[in-house]
Amino acid sequence: MALKERVTITALTNEGLGVADLKSGKKVFVPAVLPGEVCDIEIVSEGSSYDEGICTDLVTPSPDRILSYGNFVPGADLAHLSYEASLNYKEDKVRNCLLRIGHIPEDDIDAAMKPIVRCDSPLNYRNHMQYRLVGGKLCLINNITKMAENPGNPILEYEIFTKIREAVESIFLNNPANLFEEVVMRGSVRTRDILIEFVSGLNASHRTIFDNVRRYADGTKLFYNISTACQQAGFRLSGVTLRMSTTDEDKRTRSGARVLLYGNDYYEEILLSHKFRIHAGAFFQVNIPQAELLYLAAHEFTKDAASILDLYCGTGSIGLSILRPGQKLTGIETVPEAIRAAKENALLNGISNATFLIKAAEKTDFSLLTLPDPMAVVVDPPRKGLAPMLVKKLIEQQPYKICYISCDPATLARDLKLLLDSGLYKLTSVRPYDMFPWTHHIETVVLLTKV
Repeated sequence: MALKERVTITALTNEGLGVADLKSGKKVFVPAVLPGEVCDIEIVSEGSSYDEGICTDLVTPSPDRILSYGNFVPGADLAHLSYEASLNYKEDKVRNCLLRIGHIPEDDIDAAMKPIVRCDSPLNYRNHMQYRLVGGKLCLINNITKMAENPGNPILEYEIFTKIREAVESIFLNNPANLFEEVVMRGSVRTRDILIEFVSGLNASHRTIFDNVRRYADGTKLFYNISTACQQAGFRLSGVTLRMSTTDEDKRTRSGARVLLYGNDYYEEILLSHKFRIHAGAFFQVNIPQAELLYLAAHEFTKDAASILDLYCGTGSIGLSILRPGQKLTGIETVPEAIRAAKENALLNGISNATFLIKAAEKTDFSLLTLPDPMAVVVDPPRKGLAPMLVKKLIEQQPYKICYISCDPATLARDLKLLLDSGLYKLTSVRPYDMFPWTHHIETVVLLTKV
């Protein structure tokens, strides 16, 4: 028989789970509950140091709760928390990580910490959505239930995506097929471009999958229906691609063989007056207005540098957006497709003082790049943070500024500790940006200056 207990939620974890103390002395993590709430819980998993539970009855709700318990929004694990309270939670999360993981003195954190930058339009801000196809419906994974569910009244996706979903579902429901597992939608409300990717996980040859998809698309007028839905909303279907992810590794990394089915394999976006081509599969910021504010901070930090070294540069969006005439930009990235896109974006914007290299940042000898001083380094790593070897190389190179853009405050704090422990740098500025409203995720921009 499952253990049941009444608890009071004391805090939220970095992942947005409620924390409470059990009578046994262990901690229990409970999804979709808030600090101060009293709830009856049922233990669903027991561990040596903590348990996991679910709320069976919310006895005393928090004044910060805006959705009744049980009204879960797929993809938005903090949709039940008021926006103002979510900003406080995210700001505290960054501060606590710096203090507890980075072991940075509290006075230094207080001196450097800036107020969180709120999102002025926190609804329907996402320009990139990935849907799971279940029974002809395009679904999102609910972070609370872990089930694929209909988005219902969506609060994250662009409104045009809702219209495209309806058009696609009308085809799939009337013409059932097992060709696809997922549908990815990307687009811009500024250029009015839409890019669609269908994902197949069939265990067959790429030629067989491609031929079957072509026949299905032609027979159902799939692309025509999507294009019509776009046109009726004032958008343009830029292109449709097919990704064949036939192995577990391909599915996990969202990779595999890509082929073009219709139009172009990219859409165009405008960011800080620069035009970018974003190809299928390429990383790009999902919240454009917030990304612009973040990039402006990076520009302010690097505007007095003679050269900028942009590590994990991706398609070049940060470096090209913040680069000034007279500066030299060198971008480094391991993904060949991203570097090709970065070079393409430089040409698209008439930028000639930028160089992009296919390299692993941690394996690059920065001294061979002949970058003029003073040099500023911009790093925008994935969630796992900087490679230890890269931290060592940065300490050896000693750029006069390091602008660290992070999507995970825990790994950010870990890396900052190593850089600050070198004695070469001081923590000058820390500012969180609410890039992902209604979720537990937070973006942070940090400036380290050489002592």
